[in-house]
Amino acid sequence: MSKIIISVEATADITPEIQQRYNIAVAPMEYIVDGKSHSTIDGVDASAFYGAMRDGAITKTSLVNEAAAREHLESLLSGGAEVLHFCISSHLSGTYASFVSAAAELDCTYPGKVMIVDARTASCGILLMAVACCIKASEGATLNELFDYAQKMRDNTSSLFTVDSLTYLARTGRISKGAAIFGNAIHLKVAMRVTEDGELAPYKKVLSRRRALAELVSRTKSMYVPDFDQILIAHADCEQDANYVAAEVEAQLGLNVQVVALGPVIGCHSGPGTLAVFFTSDGKQIKG
Repeated sequence: MSKIIISVEATADITPEIQQRYNIAVAPMEYIVDGKSHSTIDGVDASAFYGAMRDGAITKTSLVNEAAAREHLESLLSGGAEVLHFCISSHLSGTYASFVSAAAELDCTYPGKVMIVDARTASCGILLMAVACCIKASEGATLNELFDYAQKMRDNTSSLFTVDSLTYLARTGRISKGAAIFGNAIHLKVAMRVTEDGELAPYKKVLSRRRALAELVSRTKSMYVPDFDQILIAHADCEQDANYVAAEVEAQLGLNVQVVALGPVIGCHSGPGTLAVFFTSDGKQIKG
């Protein structure tokens, strides 16, 4: 039986420890700060990156094109492995289309050896699914079985988040500039989720950061289903807030919650102060 490699993009915000433990392959991505291109493969100083954003730096990202996707996949396939690759939601990036096209081309040389999953989420929502599939693979699951499992888990993985400033969502067209200016002026905080289709949608508005964090805790408690007993929290240079949410979730659910840094590829679009919680649930609809 061929070895199966689980692969993700840098959007999964995988930690070096998790990558090494599960031998997860990572496709690097590029991000741009004030016109200068950087690669995630070179490492990231998160504090410096988000500090630059707070100081007004203009940040952008560059999707993985088909050539880069093909190169990444072939580097794994050429060693004799089968590959299950997770992409950031196709509603948030064109990267999924690049990997699907690359996989179709490579199928001529490596028939049936690579499958691409539209994760319909981002950041640690992808990581949660990838780790679960690594565990299944170690138990003997085939590539097709892993693909089916990943799709079912995708439909039952919730991604809830809040941002500290609406400015960055306005830059990417997620909300209007007028709404961002007004919301920031009255300190409006929005609790958001990733929908069933992998799009971003607000579901509750509150008038303080602490209330937004409390909303994430409350909703996680009411929606969590222990299909996979890990909860991940990603933060954009707001570790104190992330630790507060983690401690509250741990106290209420009795789970060990892991806190990780939100990388620049997602952070470019959500901004410093973003905090997100990822967990398995019964569907993605808001409950409780």
